Amino acid sequence: MKESPTPVADLLLHPVRWRIVQRVLGRELTTTELKHDLPDVPATSLYRHVAVLIEAGYLTVVRERRVRGTTERTLSLDQTKVGRIDEREAHAMTPEQHRQAFLLMLTRLAADFDRFVERGDLDPRLEQLGYSQLALYVDADDLATLREGLNALLEPHLQEQPGKERLTLSLVSLPDV
Repeated sequence: MKESPTPVADLLLHPVRWRIVQRVLGRELTTTELKHDLPDVPATSLYRHVAVLIEAGYLTVVRERRVRGTTERTLSLDQTKVGRIDEREAHAMTPEQHRQAFLLMLTRLAADFDRFVERGDLDPRLEQLGYSQLALYVDADDLATLREGLNALLEPHLQEQPGKERLTLSLVSLPDV
């Protein structure tokens, strides 16, 4: 992935770009599939936001093919890099930007949960559902060890594989106030 001069927050705090990244997260999607997944976003707007994300290096075009006189692109993103705000960027963000980023994540999470529950077929996939909250007691070294361990544990599961279902895992850590 090329390094973007634009901070992650500036690119991903836009609601449409956030939704695009969430849909492509962990999979390859064609622009047609993306348009189908986001029917409320006008096609021209969707393609413009996809172009911004490609230019910034967050989305990658992995394939192109000709379909009825146009070029259909298949998109991917490296989820080990995308959407993570590094410490430098986090310090540069305003409290309002942090609120907006967190609310975007919560809004998408709630929408995905609602879609799952509304389908009405919870039983066959209930073992994939989980939500809980824990209080951990850590210092800076413990937190670094936890993050490294989680990254090592999750890394083998970040790529689409035959016979595996996509599951979205959301982790939030908040200091006690």
